[in-house]
Amino acid sequence: MSESWFGQKSRHFQCAVCRRLVTDAGPGLGVCPECLRTRWDAAESVVETIHRGSRERFDLPVRPPAAPVGVECALCVHRCRMQPHEKGYCAVREGTERSLRRDGRHRALLSYYHDPIPTNCVADWVCAAGTGSGYPAYSRERGPEVGCYNLAVFFEACNFNCLYCQNWSFKKSGEAGQAWIGLEDLLSAVTERTSCICYFGGDPVPQLPFALRFSRRALEKRFGSVLRICWETNGSLNPAWIKAMVDLSLHSGGCIKVDLKAWDPHVHKALTGCDNRQVLENVVQIAGFARLRRDPPLLVASTLLVPGYVNEEEVFHLARFIASLDPDIPYALLAFAPQFYLNDFPTTSRAQAEACLEAAQKAGLRRVRVANRHLIH
Repeated sequence: MSESWFGQKSRHFQCAVCRRLVTDAGPGLGVCPECLRTRWDAAESVVETIHRGSRERFDLPVRPPAAPVGVECALCVHRCRMQPHEKGYCAVREGTERSLRRDGRHRALLSYYHDPIPTNCVADWVCAAGTGSGYPAYSRERGPEVGCYNLAVFFEACNFNCLYCQNWSFKKSGEAGQAWIGLEDLLSAVTERTSCICYFGGDPVPQLPFALRFSRRALEKRFGSVLRICWETNGSLNPAWIKAMVDLSLHSGGCIKVDLKAWDPHVHKALTGCDNRQVLENVVQIAGFARLRRDPPLLVASTLLVPGYVNEEEVFHLARFIASLDPDIPYALLAFAPQFYLNDFPTTSRAQAEACLEAAQKAGLRRVRVANRHLIH
């Protein structure tokens, strides 16, 4: 196992609330899943302490700033209100009008690379790039677009604080001072063989205005040829921004991939540091637009199967929620790889994966699969 954030390498711990010994999980959360669901009043302070430490390590705000008087950012659920030289929760911008107008809008903290298609994408089993779905309007081939590339744009900021983040190293960038990228810098990366652009991270939400501007410029540059706009997101944006995202993906043949972390609000808060109410409301809104284009699907959902915490009960409730919107929305169950503060956890077991797959199908979904199967033990 890799280095533990807690100075030990253990796959068991004593729950800080009920004192029960929890096996097959490291000390990353400190509270057993049962106590998160049923004894949140006692568990909350333990969870907050873990999240505080995970953010202070990288000089990130412990909680969204809420200054009595200050500049407000309205991009996501946090609605950070910052004083000058005070960073927002995602650390992209400060509490000045200049930063609010410029950072994450006309310049962004990001890195990028050209990913050959077919890619290891949450939606590759249903999307135009991986299957030829929507050919010829949305795909260059009747099958996988071999020879084409996805411009993978990694936004180096996030408005969640997932304790298992697989890309947590972007938080280190702030220590050395991240380099800002302008629209023109990124536009030069769009070539004739680029057939899709996918924004991920981190998360695109903290720098959504930049992504929207860049997408429009890229589509203008490549007018008349297939260029899909796709998103991988936690779904926690301010709902006022949803239509702008949807329009770009809907008309270009791209998709919006929403990662649903958990159903129970307390399990979600423990894993991510944030609430999930707005996420679920946003999925309802996106699903409404998804009826306008069924092939390829506009909305794709996914859930990471965190051992012990995201079990078949969590998956059943999430799947039932998705099925209530449209039983044909694709849903990917992702096998877990231990990372960041949960790096002492095991990978997803075969029994857990099979139970979660069965639960999603019983909930009424017709398009479900288990991905990252190489991680299953």
